[in-house]
Amino acid sequence: MNERKIERIQLFLVIAALSVFFSFNHFSVLNAWADQKAFTVNYPPDNKVIEYDVIGFSLRVDLKAVDLIKVNVDRREILSIVPDIEHECFSLILTPGKSKVEIIAMKNNEKVENVLMQVFRRSDLSKRYMKIPDGFKKDAFHMADTSGCAECHKLKPVEYDKKPINPKSFAAQNFDKEKIFASTSTCYSCHKKITSRPYVHGPAAVWSCLSCHETESEQMYAVLKPDTEMCYKCHVEQKEYWSGQKYAHGPVTMGRCTICHSPHSADNAFNLFKSTWLLCTNCHVEKGSGKHVLGDSFSTEGHPTRNRKDPLREGKELSCASCHEPHASNFPHLWAFDVNDLFELCRKCHYDK
Repeated sequence: MNERKIERIQLFLVIAALSVFFSFNHFSVLNAWADQKAFTVNYPPDNKVIEYDVIGFSLRVDLKAVDLIKVNVDRREILSIVPDIEHECFSLILTPGKSKVEIIAMKNNEKVENVLMQVFRRSDLSKRYMKIPDGFKKDAFHMADTSGCAECHKLKPVEYDKKPINPKSFAAQNFDKEKIFASTSTCYSCHKKITSRPYVHGPAAVWSCLSCHETESEQMYAVLKPDTEMCYKCHVEQKEYWSGQKYAHGPVTMGRCTICHSPHSADNAFNLFKSTWLLCTNCHVEKGSGKHVLGDSFSTEGHPTRNRKDPLREGKELSCASCHEPHASNFPHLWAFDVNDLFELCRKCHYDK
């Protein structure tokens, strides 16, 4: 064999060896990249149950691998976050029932990773959502190991978290409330979205969280049950008045104020979870048929219960509360007037008949 052939064979063997080497190393690099997560969800766990509408998320993000995070709820994009710290937190407002939350990590407009989770928002306002589905369970964030959050957040309450302050005093002053609350509430930085609605409950409005939430309870920051154990501490006049009435509405009898009222904030006056008519017919379904009062007795048309002006309450719309007391009354059917039968009630408005 001449020298030229030997050189060709040697060159071929070198190229083959280099090819195997680079292929192996490229495969190793790909495997290492595959093992490295672009982000992990610190909290919440999958299949979590929440009682109210706000849930907080905490992510640990590889900033080299991710330049954008998208959050979808039931396939609708809700949030878009440009991560600038290793721990990214955000909150979502969810409707009752199951919600599918997808968190997508992007790099240079390409999806590099995604996580799909489910959350169940339980609600006493619907039989459909009262029972927790199989596979879902409640989880208390403050009972878990949250040491990773301590890098950015204070995890123990301070004196400022119980403020005997009238919220009206804040409305009269012109200052940066967000700065004040952020510096005087350990809860604010994580939970600020719970007061994002137009009508805010007094203690929540001034971030006096420990006025209601117990620090020494077995489940940390739990609230006394039934609700009246807590609510009546402030709403003393209501307790005295309602307890002296002959008839009481079911939720009042059971001490379940939060069936109808949000303890934090709501879109409706009196912190109602829904507008009055929708809230009432949510349980009293048959009264939403349009035949209430008359249609179920001697008339086929029925009496309007909404979408009209209230003849006795100037500036208000007709609703169930036009005729009924939502809490307690001395008169049958929780009537809001001193009457003993339906015809007396009718004459309150139709006095010329």
